[in-house]
Amino acid sequence: MSFLKSFFKSKKNEKGLAETIHGWRWGEPKPLDQRQLLELVEGSPDLRAAIEVLVNASIVNGWIIIGEEDDRKKVEEWIAERENDFIIFLRNLVMSSVIFGEAYIEVHANSVFKILDTYSVEVIRDEYGRINGYVQKIHGKEILFKPDEIVHVLLHPLGTRAYGSPIISSLRRVLEGQMHAELLVRDAFMRKGVLSKVFIMKTGTEADFERLVKIAEQSKPGSSFILKGDITIQDLGHPFRDLQILDILNEYRQKIVTVTGVPEIMLGITKAATLETSRNQINAFTMKVKSIQQIMSAAVTEALKRRLNVSVKFRLLEWTNPEQETRLHIMRVQSGLETINEARRALGLSEIDHPLANIPLPFIYQMDKNGILNYSNITDTIVQLIEESRHLIPEKSLEKKID
Repeated sequence: MSFLKSFFKSKKNEKGLAETIHGWRWGEPKPLDQRQLLELVEGSPDLRAAIEVLVNASIVNGWIIIGEEDDRKKVEEWIAERENDFIIFLRNLVMSSVIFGEAYIEVHANSVFKILDTYSVEVIRDEYGRINGYVQKIHGKEILFKPDEIVHVLLHPLGTRAYGSPIISSLRRVLEGQMHAELLVRDAFMRKGVLSKVFIMKTGTEADFERLVKIAEQSKPGSSFILKGDITIQDLGHPFRDLQILDILNEYRQKIVTVTGVPEIMLGITKAATLETSRNQINAFTMKVKSIQQIMSAAVTEALKRRLNVSVKFRLLEWTNPEQETRLHIMRVQSGLETINEARRALGLSEIDHPLANIPLPFIYQMDKNGILNYSNITDTIVQLIEESRHLIPEKSLEKKID
Protein backbone atom coordinates (compact mmCIF):
# COMPACT_ATOMS: atom_id res chain seq x y z
CA MET A 1 0.00 0.00 0.00
CA SER A 2 2.82 2.36 0.92
CA PHE A 3 4.46 1.52 -2.44
CA LEU A 4 1.31 2.53 -4.30
CA LYS A 5 1.10 5.74 -2.31
CA SER A 6 4.67 6.65 -3.15
CA PHE A 7 4.13 5.64 -6.78
CA PHE A 8 1.10 7.81 -7.26
CA LYS A 9 2.39 10.61 -5.07
CA SER A 10 2.73 13.72 -7.16
CA LYS A 11 6.27 14.88 -7.71
CA LYS A 12 6.85 18.48 -6.67
CA ASN A 13 8.63 20.40 -9.39
CA GLU A 14 9.52 24.04 -9.76
CA LYS A 15 6.69 25.86 -11.56
CA GLY A 16 7.35 29.59 -11.27
CA LEU A 17 8.82 31.09 -14.41
CA ALA A 18 11.24 33.97 -14.66
CA GLU A 19 10.85 36.81 -17.10
CA THR A 20 13.95 35.87 -19.01
CA ILE A 21 15.41 35.44 -22.46
CA HIS A 22 17.02 32.02 -22.40
CA GLY A 23 19.25 30.42 -24.96
CA TRP A 24 22.53 28.58 -25.39
CA ARG A 25 25.13 31.21 -26.23
CA TRP A 26 23.56 34.59 -25.70
CA GLY A 27 22.91 36.31 -22.42
CA GLU A 28 20.07 38.50 -21.24
CA PRO A 29 20.40 42.13 -22.33
CA LYS A 30 20.78 44.60 -19.50
CA PRO A 31 17.96 47.09 -19.01
CA LEU A 32 20.44 49.81 -18.09
CA ASP A 33 23.32 51.31 -20.04
CA GLN A 34 25.99 50.71 -17.41
CA ARG A 35 28.70 52.53 -19.34
CA GLN A 36 26.59 55.68 -19.41
CA LEU A 37 25.81 55.25 -15.71
CA LEU A 38 29.54 55.01 -14.94
CA GLU A 39 30.20 58.23 -16.86
CA LEU A 40 27.54 60.03 -14.84
CA VAL A 41 28.95 58.67 -11.57
CA GLU A 42 32.50 59.69 -12.46
CA GLY A 43 31.26 63.18 -13.33
CA SER A 44 29.52 63.76 -9.98
CA PRO A 45 31.91 64.76 -7.17
CA ASP A 46 29.16 64.37 -4.55
CA LEU A 47 28.30 60.82 -5.60
CA ARG A 48 31.95 59.84 -5.99
CA ALA A 49 32.63 61.07 -2.46
CA ALA A 50 29.62 59.13 -1.10
CA ILE A 51 30.72 55.92 -2.84
CA GLU A 52 34.26 56.33 -1.49
CA VAL A 53 32.87 56.63 2.04
CA LEU A 54 30.77 53.47 1.63
CA VAL A 55 33.70 51.49 0.20
CA ASN A 56 36.16 52.66 2.86
CA ALA A 57 33.75 51.96 5.71
CA SER A 58 33.05 48.46 4.37
CA ILE A 59 36.66 47.24 4.29
CA VAL A 60 38.65 49.54 6.59
CA ASN A 61 38.42 47.30 9.68
CA GLY A 62 39.71 44.20 7.90
CA TRP A 63 38.30 40.68 8.08
CA ILE A 64 38.34 37.40 9.94
CA ILE A 65 38.22 33.79 8.78
CA ILE A 66 35.91 31.42 10.67
CA GLY A 67 36.13 27.63 10.35
CA GLU A 68 38.04 24.50 11.27
CA GLU A 69 41.71 25.10 12.06
CA ASP A 70 43.16 23.38 8.98
CA ASP A 71 40.84 25.10 6.51
CA ARG A 72 41.20 28.42 8.31
CA LYS A 73 44.99 28.28 8.22
CA LYS A 74 44.93 27.31 4.55
CA VAL A 75 42.84 30.39 3.69
CA GLU A 76 44.85 32.71 5.96
CA GLU A 77 48.13 31.57 4.40
CA TRP A 78 46.70 31.90 0.87
CA ILE A 79 45.57 35.48 1.59
CA ALA A 80 48.81 36.38 3.40
CA GLU A 81 50.86 35.39 0.35
CA ARG A 82 48.93 37.84 -1.82
CA GLU A 83 47.56 40.29 0.75
CA ASN A 84 48.07 43.47 -1.28
CA ASP A 85 46.31 42.02 -4.32
CA PHE A 86 43.54 40.70 -2.07
CA ILE A 87 42.92 44.14 -0.55
CA ILE A 88 42.71 45.68 -4.03
CA PHE A 89 40.31 42.89 -5.04
CA LEU A 90 38.05 43.65 -2.05
CA ARG A 91 38.00 47.35 -2.87
CA ASN A 92 37.22 46.62 -6.52
CA LEU A 93 34.45 44.24 -5.48
CA VAL A 94 32.72 46.72 -3.19
CA MET A 95 33.19 49.63 -5.62
CA SER A 96 31.68 47.73 -8.57
CA SER A 97 28.81 46.42 -6.45
CA VAL A 98 27.90 49.85 -5.08
CA ILE A 99 28.01 51.58 -8.48
CA PHE A 100 26.32 48.92 -10.62
CA GLY A 101 24.41 47.00 -7.96
CA GLU A 102 26.21 43.84 -9.12
CA ALA A 103 29.66 42.37 -9.68
CA TYR A 104 31.18 39.29 -11.33
CA ILE A 105 34.02 37.46 -9.56
CA GLU A 106 36.11 35.17 -11.77
CA VAL A 107 37.11 32.45 -9.33
CA HIS A 108 40.08 30.84 -11.10
CA ALA A 109 42.06 33.92 -12.05
CA ASN A 110 45.80 34.39 -11.53
CA SER A 111 46.98 35.44 -8.07
CA VAL A 112 43.62 36.41 -6.55
CA PHE A 113 40.08 36.64 -7.85
CA LYS A 114 39.30 38.95 -10.77
CA ILE A 115 36.43 41.44 -10.99
CA LEU A 116 35.17 41.43 -14.58
CA ASP A 117 33.90 44.63 -16.18
CA THR A 118 30.25 44.55 -15.21
CA TYR A 119 28.99 46.07 -18.45
CA SER A 120 30.73 43.34 -20.48
CA VAL A 121 29.08 40.32 -18.80
CA GLU A 122 25.58 38.92 -19.30
CA VAL A 123 23.77 36.09 -17.53
CA ILE A 124 22.51 32.97 -19.35
CA ARG A 125 19.43 31.45 -17.67
CA ASP A 126 16.69 28.93 -18.40
CA GLU A 127 13.00 29.70 -18.31
CA TYR A 128 12.88 29.17 -14.54
CA GLY A 129 15.66 31.67 -13.93
CA ARG A 130 18.29 29.05 -13.12
CA ILE A 131 21.76 30.11 -14.22
CA ASN A 132 23.29 28.04 -17.02
CA GLY A 133 26.38 30.19 -17.44
CA TYR A 134 27.74 33.64 -18.21
CA VAL A 135 29.00 35.26 -21.38
CA GLN A 136 31.47 38.11 -21.63
CA LYS A 137 31.18 40.18 -24.78
CA ILE A 138 34.23 42.34 -25.34
CA HIS A 139 36.26 43.47 -28.36
CA GLY A 140 34.00 41.48 -30.66
CA LYS A 141 34.68 38.26 -28.77
CA GLU A 142 32.39 36.04 -26.69
CA ILE A 143 33.88 34.19 -23.72
CA LEU A 144 31.65 31.60 -22.06
CA PHE A 145 31.89 30.81 -18.35
CA LYS A 146 30.39 27.86 -16.49
CA PRO A 147 28.20 28.70 -13.47
CA ASP A 148 30.88 27.58 -10.99
CA GLU A 149 33.53 29.79 -12.62
CA ILE A 150 31.74 33.01 -11.71
CA VAL A 151 30.31 34.31 -8.43
CA HIS A 152 27.56 36.77 -9.35
CA VAL A 153 27.05 39.37 -6.63
CA LEU A 154 23.69 41.14 -6.49
CA LEU A 155 23.56 44.01 -4.03
CA HIS A 156 19.86 44.73 -4.59
CA PRO A 157 18.10 41.56 -5.84
CA LEU A 158 14.50 41.93 -6.93
CA GLY A 159 12.15 39.09 -7.86
CA THR A 160 13.46 37.02 -10.76
CA ARG A 161 15.42 39.83 -12.34
CA ALA A 162 18.82 38.71 -13.52
CA TYR A 163 20.52 41.97 -12.58
CA GLY A 164 18.49 43.15 -9.61
CA SER A 165 17.53 46.79 -9.11
CA PRO A 166 20.63 48.98 -8.62
CA ILE A 167 19.91 51.96 -6.39
CA ILE A 168 22.35 54.28 -8.18
CA SER A 169 20.25 53.93 -11.36
CA SER A 170 17.47 55.91 -9.64
CA LEU A 171 19.86 58.88 -9.62
CA ARG A 172 20.27 59.03 -13.40
CA ARG A 173 18.03 62.05 -13.90
CA VAL A 174 19.51 63.72 -10.83
CA LEU A 175 23.04 63.21 -12.15
CA GLU A 176 22.10 64.48 -15.59
CA GLY A 177 20.43 67.54 -14.06
CA GLN A 178 23.43 68.13 -11.80
CA MET A 179 25.78 67.93 -14.78
CA HIS A 180 23.82 70.54 -16.78
CA ALA A 181 23.41 72.79 -13.73
CA GLU A 182 27.16 72.74 -13.11
CA LEU A 183 27.75 73.55 -16.77
CA LEU A 184 25.61 76.66 -16.31
CA VAL A 185 27.68 77.62 -13.27
CA ARG A 186 30.84 77.06 -15.28
CA ASP A 187 29.43 79.19 -18.10
CA ALA A 188 28.67 81.98 -15.65
CA PHE A 189 32.24 81.93 -14.32
CA MET A 190 33.72 81.78 -17.81
CA ARG A 191 31.69 84.86 -18.66
CA LYS A 192 32.85 86.47 -15.39
CA GLY A 193 29.24 86.82 -14.35
CA VAL A 194 28.49 89.20 -17.25
CA LEU A 195 25.06 88.62 -18.73
CA SER A 196 24.43 88.27 -22.45
CA LYS A 197 23.32 91.51 -24.07
CA VAL A 198 21.35 92.59 -27.10
CA PHE A 199 22.34 95.68 -29.10
CA ILE A 200 19.43 97.51 -30.73
CA MET A 201 20.62 99.92 -33.43
CA LYS A 202 17.77 102.31 -34.23
CA THR A 203 19.50 104.43 -36.85
CA GLY A 204 22.63 104.19 -39.00
CA THR A 205 23.93 102.73 -42.21
CA GLU A 206 24.70 99.15 -43.09
CA ALA A 207 28.39 99.86 -42.62
CA ASP A 208 27.70 101.16 -39.10
CA PHE A 209 25.79 97.98 -38.30
CA GLU A 210 28.58 95.71 -39.58
CA ARG A 211 31.14 97.67 -37.54
CA LEU A 212 29.02 97.18 -34.38
CA VAL A 213 28.73 93.44 -35.04
CA LYS A 214 32.51 93.18 -35.45
CA ILE A 215 33.13 95.01 -32.17
CA ALA A 216 30.71 92.74 -30.30
CA GLU A 217 32.24 89.56 -31.75
CA GLN A 218 35.79 90.58 -30.82
CA SER A 219 34.90 91.62 -27.30
CA LYS A 220 35.32 89.48 -24.15
CA PRO A 221 33.03 89.16 -21.13
CA GLY A 222 33.42 92.29 -19.03
CA SER A 223 34.76 94.44 -21.92
CA SER A 224 33.70 98.10 -22.06
CA PHE A 225 32.12 99.60 -25.21
CA ILE A 226 32.30 103.17 -26.51
CA LEU A 227 29.61 103.44 -29.15
CA LYS A 228 28.38 106.39 -31.16
CA GLY A 229 24.86 106.57 -32.42
CA ASP A 230 21.30 105.80 -31.41
CA ILE A 231 21.99 102.39 -29.80
CA THR A 232 20.17 100.71 -26.92
CA ILE A 233 21.76 97.88 -24.91
CA GLN A 234 19.62 95.43 -22.91
CA ASP A 235 20.47 92.42 -20.73
CA LEU A 236 19.09 89.11 -21.91
CA GLY A 237 19.29 87.63 -18.44
CA HIS A 238 21.00 84.37 -17.45
CA PRO A 239 19.56 81.08 -16.21
CA PHE A 240 22.13 81.08 -13.39
CA ARG A 241 20.21 83.94 -11.83
CA ASP A 242 16.69 83.11 -12.98
CA LEU A 243 16.73 79.41 -12.08
CA GLN A 244 18.51 79.75 -8.72
CA ILE A 245 21.11 77.21 -9.74
CA LEU A 246 22.88 77.06 -6.37
CA ASP A 247 19.63 76.05 -4.66
CA ILE A 248 19.07 73.38 -7.31
CA LEU A 249 22.59 72.02 -6.81
CA ASN A 250 22.00 71.79 -3.07
CA GLU A 251 18.77 69.90 -3.73
CA TYR A 252 20.57 67.48 -6.04
CA ARG A 253 23.23 66.89 -3.38
CA GLN A 254 20.51 66.17 -0.82
CA LYS A 255 18.96 63.57 -3.12
CA ILE A 256 22.34 61.89 -3.58
CA VAL A 257 22.83 61.83 0.19
CA THR A 258 19.35 60.36 0.68
CA VAL A 259 19.77 57.59 -1.90
CA THR A 260 23.30 56.57 -0.89
CA GLY A 261 22.57 56.81 2.84
CA VAL A 262 25.81 58.70 3.55
CA PRO A 263 25.38 61.59 6.03
CA GLU A 264 26.55 64.98 4.76
CA ILE A 265 28.94 65.36 7.68
CA MET A 266 30.86 62.32 6.40
CA LEU A 267 31.24 64.09 3.05
CA GLY A 268 32.87 67.06 4.74
CA ILE A 269 29.69 69.17 4.56
CA THR A 270 28.90 70.82 7.88
CA LYS A 271 25.40 72.10 8.48
CA ALA A 272 23.47 73.01 11.59
CA ALA A 273 22.05 69.74 12.92
CA THR A 274 21.13 68.52 16.38
CA LEU A 275 23.23 65.88 18.09
CA GLU A 276 20.27 63.48 18.01
CA THR A 277 19.83 63.97 14.25
CA SER A 278 23.52 63.34 13.62
CA ARG A 279 23.44 60.15 15.69
CA ASN A 280 20.35 58.89 13.87
CA GLN A 281 22.06 59.50 10.52
CA ILE A 282 25.20 57.69 11.66
CA ASN A 283 23.11 54.75 12.90
CA ALA A 284 21.32 54.51 9.53
CA PHE A 285 24.68 54.68 7.75
CA THR A 286 26.06 51.94 10.00
CA MET A 287 23.15 49.66 9.11
CA LYS A 288 23.68 50.30 5.38
CA VAL A 289 27.39 49.49 5.61
CA LYS A 290 26.60 46.35 7.59
CA SER A 291 24.19 45.13 4.89
CA ILE A 292 26.85 45.73 2.21
CA GLN A 293 29.42 43.86 4.30
CA GLN A 294 27.10 40.87 4.72
CA ILE A 295 26.64 40.47 0.97
CA MET A 296 30.33 41.02 0.22
CA SER A 297 31.32 38.51 2.91
CA ALA A 298 28.95 35.89 1.49
CA ALA A 299 30.36 36.43 -2.03
CA VAL A 300 34.00 36.11 -0.94
CA THR A 301 33.12 33.06 1.17
CA GLU A 302 31.66 31.34 -1.90
CA ALA A 303 34.67 32.29 -4.03
CA LEU A 304 37.10 30.91 -1.42
CA LYS A 305 35.17 27.63 -1.18
CA ARG A 306 35.28 27.14 -4.95
CA ARG A 307 38.92 28.18 -5.31
CA LEU A 308 40.50 26.42 -2.32
CA ASN A 309 37.92 23.66 -1.65
CA VAL A 310 37.54 24.68 1.99
CA SER A 311 34.64 25.08 4.38
CA VAL A 312 35.12 28.48 6.00
CA LYS A 313 33.32 31.77 6.42
CA PHE A 314 34.91 35.05 5.38
CA ARG A 315 33.55 37.98 7.35
CA LEU A 316 34.32 41.68 7.02
CA LEU A 317 34.58 43.29 10.44
CA GLU A 318 31.80 45.75 11.16
CA TRP A 319 32.41 49.45 10.81
CA THR A 320 31.87 51.58 13.90
CA ASN A 321 32.16 55.32 14.31
CA PRO A 322 34.94 56.57 16.66
CA GLU A 323 32.58 57.31 19.56
CA GLN A 324 30.99 53.85 19.41
CA GLU A 325 34.39 52.18 19.08
CA THR A 326 35.74 54.04 22.11
CA ARG A 327 32.75 53.09 24.24
CA LEU A 328 33.11 49.43 23.20
CA HIS A 329 36.72 49.39 24.37
CA ILE A 330 35.73 51.02 27.66
CA MET A 331 33.22 48.24 28.29
CA ARG A 332 35.83 45.62 27.38
CA VAL A 333 38.33 47.13 29.81
CA GLN A 334 35.67 47.23 32.53
CA SER A 335 34.75 43.57 31.97
CA GLY A 336 38.37 42.42 31.80
CA LEU A 337 38.25 41.38 28.13
CA GLU A 338 40.97 43.91 27.33
CA THR A 339 43.78 45.58 29.21
CA ILE A 340 44.18 49.34 29.12
CA ASN A 341 47.11 49.13 26.72
CA GLU A 342 45.27 46.67 24.44
CA ALA A 343 42.41 49.14 24.19
CA ARG A 344 44.80 52.01 23.49
CA ARG A 345 46.58 50.04 20.76
CA ALA A 346 43.24 49.22 19.12
CA LEU A 347 42.41 52.93 19.12
CA GLY A 348 45.78 53.79 17.58
CA LEU A 349 47.15 55.35 20.76
CA SER A 350 50.52 54.99 22.44
CA GLU A 351 50.81 52.63 25.38
CA ILE A 352 51.13 53.72 29.01
CA ASP A 353 54.37 52.78 30.72
CA HIS A 354 52.85 51.12 33.78
CA PRO A 355 52.85 47.40 34.67
CA LEU A 356 49.15 47.38 35.61
CA ALA A 357 48.20 48.75 32.16
CA ASN A 358 48.94 45.29 30.74
CA ILE A 359 46.82 43.31 33.23
CA PRO A 360 43.01 42.87 32.99
CA LEU A 361 41.23 44.74 35.81
CA PRO A 362 39.58 41.68 37.46
CA PHE A 363 43.00 39.99 37.70
CA ILE A 364 44.47 43.10 39.32
CA TYR A 365 41.87 43.04 42.11
CA GLN A 366 42.33 39.29 42.60
CA MET A 367 46.11 39.60 42.71
CA ASP A 368 45.84 42.43 45.24
CA LYS A 369 43.45 40.34 47.35
CA ASN A 370 46.00 37.53 47.40
CA GLY A 371 48.74 39.92 48.43
CA ILE A 372 50.73 39.53 45.22
CA LEU A 373 50.76 43.24 44.36
CA ASN A 374 52.63 45.76 46.49
CA TYR A 375 50.31 48.76 46.37
CA SER A 376 48.93 50.55 49.46
CA ASN A 377 45.58 51.27 47.81
CA ILE A 378 44.96 49.41 44.56
CA THR A 379 41.68 51.22 43.85
CA ASP A 380 43.33 54.66 43.97
CA THR A 381 46.17 53.36 41.80
CA ILE A 382 43.75 52.12 39.12
CA VAL A 383 41.77 55.36 39.19
CA GLN A 384 45.00 57.34 38.71
CA LEU A 385 45.96 55.02 35.86
CA ILE A 386 42.60 55.51 34.12
CA GLU A 387 42.85 59.26 34.60
CA GLU A 388 46.27 59.23 32.96
CA SER A 389 44.89 57.28 30.04
CA ARG A 390 41.92 59.63 29.72
CA HIS A 391 44.09 62.76 29.65
CA LEU A 392 46.24 61.29 26.88
CA ILE A 393 43.35 61.02 24.43
CA PRO A 394 41.24 63.94 23.15
CA GLU A 395 37.99 61.98 23.22
CA LYS A 396 35.05 63.14 25.33
CA SER A 397 33.57 59.67 25.58
CA LEU A 398 36.50 58.64 27.77
CA GLU A 399 35.61 61.18 30.46
CA LYS A 400 33.62 58.53 32.26
CA LYS A 401 35.83 56.98 34.92
CA ILE A 402 36.15 53.25 35.31
CA ASP A 403 35.35 52.32 38.87
